[in-house]
Amino acid sequence: MAKPQPARATEATGRKTARRGLLWLVGLTPVIIGLIVGVLLNGTRPVERLRNIVFDEFQQLAPRPWSPDLPVRIVDIDDASLTRLGQWPWPRQRLAELTNKLIEQGAAVVAYDSLFAEPDRLATREVLSLLPASPERDALQKTLADSGTLDADPLEKAFRDQPVVIGMALTNRPSDVSAPMKTQFVRLGDDPTAALPFFRGMILPLPHLREAAAGMGAINYIPDVDLILRCVPLVFAIGDGPEKTLVPSLAGEALRVAFRTDTPVIKASNASGETNFGGRTSIVAVKIGDAEIPTERDGGVRIRFAGSQPGRVLPVWKILEGGVDRDEIEGRIMLVGSSAAGLSDLRSTPIDSAVPGVEVHAELIEHALTGSRLARPDWMLGAEAIALLIGGLAVAFLARRLPPTLAALAAFLLLCVCVLGSWYLFRYEDLLFDPVIPGASWIATYLGVTFVVYRQSEQEKRFVRGAFQRYLSPSVIEQLAADPSRLKLGGDTREVSILFSDARDFTARAETLDAEGVVRFLNALHTPLTGAVLAERGTIDKYIGDGLMAFWNAPLIVTDHADRACAAALAMQAAIPDIDAVLQAQAEAEGRSHVPLAVGIGLNAGPVFVGNMGSDQRFDYSIVGDPVNVAARLETATKELGVSIVASAAIRAAASAHRFVELGAFALKGKSEPQPLYALHGRQDQLGADFQRFATLHAAVLQGLASGAPDLPERIAAAVATPDGARYLTFYKKISGKIGDGRAIEIEGEKSPGGS
Repeated sequence: MAKPQPARATEATGRKTARRGLLWLVGLTPVIIGLIVGVLLNGTRPVERLRNIVFDEFQQLAPRPWSPDLPVRIVDIDDASLTRLGQWPWPRQRLAELTNKLIEQGAAVVAYDSLFAEPDRLATREVLSLLPASPERDALQKTLADSGTLDADPLEKAFRDQPVVIGMALTNRPSDVSAPMKTQFVRLGDDPTAALPFFRGMILPLPHLREAAAGMGAINYIPDVDLILRCVPLVFAIGDGPEKTLVPSLAGEALRVAFRTDTPVIKASNASGETNFGGRTSIVAVKIGDAEIPTERDGGVRIRFAGSQPGRVLPVWKILEGGVDRDEIEGRIMLVGSSAAGLSDLRSTPIDSAVPGVEVHAELIEHALTGSRLARPDWMLGAEAIALLIGGLAVAFLARRLPPTLAALAAFLLLCVCVLGSWYLFRYEDLLFDPVIPGASWIATYLGVTFVVYRQSEQEKRFVRGAFQRYLSPSVIEQLAADPSRLKLGGDTREVSILFSDARDFTARAETLDAEGVVRFLNALHTPLTGAVLAERGTIDKYIGDGLMAFWNAPLIVTDHADRACAAALAMQAAIPDIDAVLQAQAEAEGRSHVPLAVGIGLNAGPVFVGNMGSDQRFDYSIVGDPVNVAARLETATKELGVSIVASAAIRAAASAHRFVELGAFALKGKSEPQPLYALHGRQDQLGADFQRFATLHAAVLQGLASGAPDLPERIAAAVATPDGARYLTFYKKISGKIGDGRAIEIEGEKSPGGS
């Protein structure tokens, strides 16, 4: 018989190892999820939002340094200029004057962040059209036409043969895109149009102005979903057909004209020296003159912002009045835009919550000319995945080996190293390493592994609790776990309510069952009865065969212990029909006769000694005292009297929420005086007028029994005829039969539950 033990031990060890392996897999799940998020979800909105929060904070901590020597200035149509020079729009003559002044003072480029898509409403022809028809108006119109000034646009003359760039707008509404661009791009590598921002149409300046200007660029922006501008495109794609037109941005076109080049170069994936790690087409850089500008996959430039700088802005009125030094204009790219409250298109950047759009163009040009770069190369995703995996395994190992506090500190330090490393790469290498996904994965890994360790510890505790619960009640186990000092012999005296139950005819039933069948019967019986006791906060003391002993108000204080004991007894009796139905079905399936199930319950209350009793080697939490013996006698009385639940006077007095039926005074073994006994009838709030009528008739039966009334049979019949009295027919027969034989009823019973 000893041979199977090693096999069972090996099987148990295997199960334990498999369970630990499963728990480790659960703990490392955050690492796996982190890899999936970092690799598969790269570029999705939730991930990008988290990254942008970190990168925006970095920009605010370390903005790009700004210097007055930078070759970019904003010619600002500000509120002061509108006050001095009149409301917008100004006559084209004034803008021509502004252009001429800037060119005369040596501006490298004059770029207008605005559209000239409509005729000047203050032009000569437009003003003449507002005058009433008259010979004088016609004569003036003819004179102006003959002199060639009627249809002349002063801006066209100012733009002609000068380094001037004008704006155009891209739209998703299909339109004629056949107008030739000023810029012809050279493409290296894959076709870039698949990666570039795409539009279907455009709004162009007036033909004579775009023909006169040296350059024309799109003034569009593409903000992120939170409406913050972080990346600004250098090149756009336009058109519905397979052959799309490449359109430069206003800033890119200003750089092209400043460098006096006609063919910027777009360097895409699979160009010489470039590898496409991501598998799809991506833009690597755009080279304009001497400036090679690294870009994102879509050709946008992630700008290292310097923020709004007063030294970058020159008001228009000062330029027109000659109040600006030539050094502020000569050799610089002059961007004409507006910050006036009624004209500016405000934009948000990682540094400023609201700036005029022309400042974004200025920031992009400065970023390109200073050699600044904020790059997130294709290989960065792989680096983040490696960091995530190595850090996750390290966190898992530390969380498994170290105490929780030290493990949390180690995980926090590792997270700090990740964030500081990301900051270092941003600050000194212009690289964007995402600390969010690896860091979040490490935290989740720590929590997951900590949970696994906690689960393992709890499983071990449950194993110990389960072993001791074979001897102690669950509530006692919890108290001992909370206060181990109570694990000693001794106790105290306490008022408790006690319940004994016992199944009828167990011996006869056991004769028809084998050992396994007896065990199945006991399990089927005790499981619901135990549940009824525990549901009312009772403590199971012990099981003896088909008997059960329970008590209330120890070890936990239960103020209404008598009512709870009664409620448990009623619930136990209510469960008997369902238990009996299961037993009958089993008997029929096995082809044997079924013995109907009946259970008797005795209830008593009184002071007992409660605590740990036994020896230093083995003890149990139980109660001792005369009320325990009385409760056992009352359980036996249920069989003698034919009543399912018999209670003592102490229970009747304490259980105010329940109603009882008097049974009379009976001699209990070990008691010198007869003891009044009662049948638990039900909850008081569930009994109505029928019970009151039965109680009156029942009292008449008891009076007739005591006096030997000749109409006793009639009194019994009347009581039994009521809905509440039918259950007492057996009691009436037994009690009247005993009295009729002249014998006193003495209830002996057992000192412990079990046996019939």
